[in-house]
Amino acid sequence: MGFSGRFIGALRRELAHLGRDGWDLGMLTLFPACAITVVAAMLIAAVPRALPVAVLDQSNGTVSRAIVRAVSASAAVTIAARPTSMAEAERLARAGQVWAILSIPEGVDRGLTRTDTPAIQIFYNASFLTIGGSAESALQSAVSAVLAEKGLDALRARGLPAMRISPPKVQATVLFNPQTSFEWYLQALIQPAVLHLLTACVVVMAMGRELRGKSLAAWKQETGGGLAALLGKLTPYLVALTCWGAVWLIWLCGVRGWAMNGSLLLTVFAQGLLFAGTAAISLLLVIGVRKASFAFSASALYAGSALAYSGGTLPLDGGSGFARNWSAALPFTHYLRLQMDQFLGAPVSVALPQIGVLSLYVVVPMVLVLLLLRRPEEEA
Repeated sequence: MGFSGRFIGALRRELAHLGRDGWDLGMLTLFPACAITVVAAMLIAAVPRALPVAVLDQSNGTVSRAIVRAVSASAAVTIAARPTSMAEAERLARAGQVWAILSIPEGVDRGLTRTDTPAIQIFYNASFLTIGGSAESALQSAVSAVLAEKGLDALRARGLPAMRISPPKVQATVLFNPQTSFEWYLQALIQPAVLHLLTACVVVMAMGRELRGKSLAAWKQETGGGLAALLGKLTPYLVALTCWGAVWLIWLCGVRGWAMNGSLLLTVFAQGLLFAGTAAISLLLVIGVRKASFAFSASALYAGSALAYSGGTLPLDGGSGFARNWSAALPFTHYLRLQMDQFLGAPVSVALPQIGVLSLYVVVPMVLVLLLLRRPEEEA
């Protein structure tokens, strides 16, 4: 039987199994659909809205009431509590009922016309840095706007002229994600990472069920073994998961309107390479160790930690040598660099090194797998 015959035979055999086994088929259909839907639903609001905060107003003057009105008008936060003491406010924060506390001390109104202005303090929950920081930023914007306005009013009331010379200002401008949208940023990280982990697991599942004890003799006898049988076995999984990756990109770029300024086709191709490399690594783990439980654990280790070590969530500059080397060894890191470059409009030539690295994750493990399959087998 030639190469194509063995490929088609292995492909039909795998498709027949998926037709019989609803659980395995669900891993390729229902599970990715649910994962994409859940993540998309969680992040569809794009930016945090109505984050609960506490306002401790110990002044109850004109300025403090203006600050409270400005905070109430902010779309990013909502005043969920008006505690009467800092101890009460801290209890609310520890209980997770508020993300930030705005403390307005006594004498704020008088301080606008004196040199010893009391400090208005904002406390936020740094255990949840993103949400707490968003709440803190909204409170700071509201307070700063009110103090600037009331400060000018106070100067005019005292008959002081406006300053003719303004001090230089520092302006920070957000590039590429001006809305600071969590939908674009987090979906671009989470969705491919979920599919990457799923690929690793389903390939271990598919190859692990062929083990009889620690032998693949029965599978090799039925399919002919070799590269053709491996490709036939992997094709349903790689095609299905690459299609789900394309569905995610269509949702993000086509439906939600986030622009892919570079090549969408190149990104889909790179995703396919990522999933093929992930499948090759998982095959190597199963065939090298001949123990599905170990392969599942190892796959969860390298694919499950990929997002944390990709540099997309936590910076790797200045990190330990282990963290940087582990990041460089993971295929997801190289795919993510290519994907983000294409989102930002980098030319195709910039992606070629990452395409080359992703291709090595396919070729090198597959060569090792084919060498390992040449070992003599004994039916257990």
